[in-house]
Amino acid sequence: MKREYLLSMIKELVAIPSVTESAEESAPAAWLRARLEKLPYFAQNPERLITAETTLEGSPHALKSLVARVDAAKETKRTVLLVSHFDVVDVSVYGDAARHAFDTEELGKIFGADEDTLYGRGVMDMKCGVALEAALLEEFAQDRDLFGVNVVAAFVGDEENSSAGMRGALPVITRMIEEDGLEFVAALNTEPGEAGKSGLVGPMVFLGTLGKLMPSFYVRGRGAHVGSCYDGFSAALAVSRLVCAAEGNRCLADPLHGVCEPSWICLDMKVMRETYSVTVPDRAYAYFNCFTTGNTPEKVMNQMKGLAVRALAETSEQHAESCAALTEIGYDGSRFVQSEPVVYTLGELGAMARARRGDRFGAELDDFIKNLPPGDMRARGIRVVDFIADASGAEGPYAVCFFLPPWMPPRTDFTGDPRDKKVVDAARAVEKLCKEKYGLDMTEVELFAGLCDLSYAGAKISDGDVKTLSENMPGWGELYKLPLSEMRALGLPVMNLGPSGEAPHKKDERLYLRYSLEALPELLYAAVRELAE
Repeated sequence: MKREYLLSMIKELVAIPSVTESAEESAPAAWLRARLEKLPYFAQNPERLITAETTLEGSPHALKSLVARVDAAKETKRTVLLVSHFDVVDVSVYGDAARHAFDTEELGKIFGADEDTLYGRGVMDMKCGVALEAALLEEFAQDRDLFGVNVVAAFVGDEENSSAGMRGALPVITRMIEEDGLEFVAALNTEPGEAGKSGLVGPMVFLGTLGKLMPSFYVRGRGAHVGSCYDGFSAALAVSRLVCAAEGNRCLADPLHGVCEPSWICLDMKVMRETYSVTVPDRAYAYFNCFTTGNTPEKVMNQMKGLAVRALAETSEQHAESCAALTEIGYDGSRFVQSEPVVYTLGELGAMARARRGDRFGAELDDFIKNLPPGDMRARGIRVVDFIADASGAEGPYAVCFFLPPWMPPRTDFTGDPRDKKVVDAARAVEKLCKEKYGLDMTEVELFAGLCDLSYAGAKISDGDVKTLSENMPGWGELYKLPLSEMRALGLPVMNLGPSGEAPHKKDERLYLRYSLEALPELLYAAVRELAE
């Protein structure tokens, strides 16, 4: 791969404004397909270029990803899976310069770029990785003796949201196992290193990826006029107690081998009402980002129930103490009556709704979900929980513990499994080459902390995981679809070997060209060759 050739590809890809869930998101897939199908190999084997169309849950736009395959000259079933995403986050952070966000030349002038630096939305996250993988595929298609393995590349969208692209590409990939007997040996991603280990810059290789769950809470309180507030129970107060108890809580963190990522962080909390009202809020919710390395959905659910009991009890105590204190200075209204905290899982609340509504509940719930307007899948899921709460007939105050999408399983290669060890050995051979040929120390990191689509290629999924999530995620299989059988069919060792840069998602996002376009291409080839051994 020549530097100028790659640089030209990156600039062309960056010029495509493929913002997540926009009308242009799928445009890079069409650009890549048009480029690849000009090659003699793909002209002769058009079935090796597959456009995978995926519904974007809650969005009016359909997503089109591309899966491309090149077989080695010497017949083999062994195959390496390349993964990259072409969607980018929005450009509002650029302010007045937003109109130049996809113009690397103009942004270079604004930021004063030198010959080693390229600015632009997506230059590092991850149009460079897309270009590297596409160029590798082009060269392999023209010289199929380059590698002793087949190469399948998944160029996908929606990674910056809920990974609908990767979820949609998996059935295409696993059909190659079923129909052609391919044996995938590893999944190799080219996400930028700084996105996976914040604060570090330079050559990096990752041998796993961090997981993610979205612990969520719905609180049903008791409405009352504010003048008789002690007849009510504030869902707003209870949810605020939940956030205070969970936010950054050390006990909820999930460290691995002496490395700890941030604990739970609240992504949204809100009182559920459409208009102004002087009624004590009776419905509210909050949901959190929760990084996982080993904590299972079942363990996180148990943590959630404990938090919810504590929050309801503290809310009740605060109401009672407030009422008593005001009575001492002349308040003579209704008295607050404390009650034991009641906490349900969504599965338990759904069982109550079925018992109350009978056989018709399933059809009612399906109709409600089908008629939800387009929108964010988290917001739609919360509306489903509210519907189930109404159908259950349960009287507040109570809290409901559930999960919202996405779910990203964690993966590490440090398991002792021979397949995983092979990938670790391959990474260390790449590290050695990086040092010996380029004089650069490559940092080895166990988990890619920025979250990535390797979760779906490398997932190790238990029946317990599926049971907990399917029972406690609203609209499971409808609002949010996971190709579980395909994920289980892969379960691959993973590696991330990507470019160097800084400031992903920020206005000064930039790519460092010397390493990314001169050293990395050879290291990427070496990684594929090592995996072929």
